[in-house]
Amino acid sequence: MGWSIRARPPRAARRAPHPSGSRGALVRRTKAGESALSDTHGTFLMVAVTIILAALVLLLLLAMVPSWSWTEPGEPPIVITGIAHTSEDTGELTYASRVTLKNNGTTVYENDCLRAVFYKNGQKVCIVQTLNGHLLISSHHYGVRFLEGDGCRTSYWNPGEEMTADLSDGTFYPGVEVTVEIVDKRDGKVVSKHAVRA
Repeated sequence: MGWSIRARPPRAARRAPHPSGSRGALVRRTKAGESALSDTHGTFLMVAVTIILAALVLLLLLAMVPSWSWTEPGEPPIVITGIAHTSEDTGELTYASRVTLKNNGTTVYENDCLRAVFYKNGQKVCIVQTLNGHLLISSHHYGVRFLEGDGCRTSYWNPGEEMTADLSDGTFYPGVEVTVEIVDKRDGKVVSKHAVRA
C-alpha cells in the first residue's frame, strides 16, 4: 500500500467556508407557508381600514350639513287657512276680517280652555277669550263678533275641524301680516303660533 499524494491543479478555486461556521451545524430552512407574512390577511386589513376611514369622513361631512336643509319644518298644530275681506252678503270689499282657523294637528283640544290672540304686523289687535262658540256669546267679546264652524260648536276642537272668528270690520286689510297665538288658559303656555300674509 502506498501512499499517493495528489497535488491540486494550479488554478483550482478554494471553497469558501460554510456560513454557519462548521459543516455539521444544522440550518433550518422555512417553508413557503411558514413565513410571517400573509398577503390575504394584509389585504383584508387594508380594506377594513379603508372602509372605516371612509365611514368617518362621511360622518364628518354629514355633520357639516344642517338638518333643516333636508326637509321643511312642519306646520304648527293650529293654522290660519284663510282671511276674508269681503262681505258675505254683498261680496263687496268691507275689510270683514273673518279669520278661519284649522286644527291641523292630532290633539283634541277643549276649546273653552283656549284663547286666541291676534296680531297685525306684530301689534296685538284682538283677544278672543274662549274658542267655544256658545260660551263666547255670554262673555265680553270686544273686537270679535262671533265664532262659527265645527271646531267651536261642541266642547272639543277635533283634528281637521275648522272655525271662523269674525273679527270687527277693518281689523285686517290685504297685505298685512296676521299672526294668531293659541294660548292654553290653564297654564298660559302658547299651544300654537302661525302667521300669514292677508
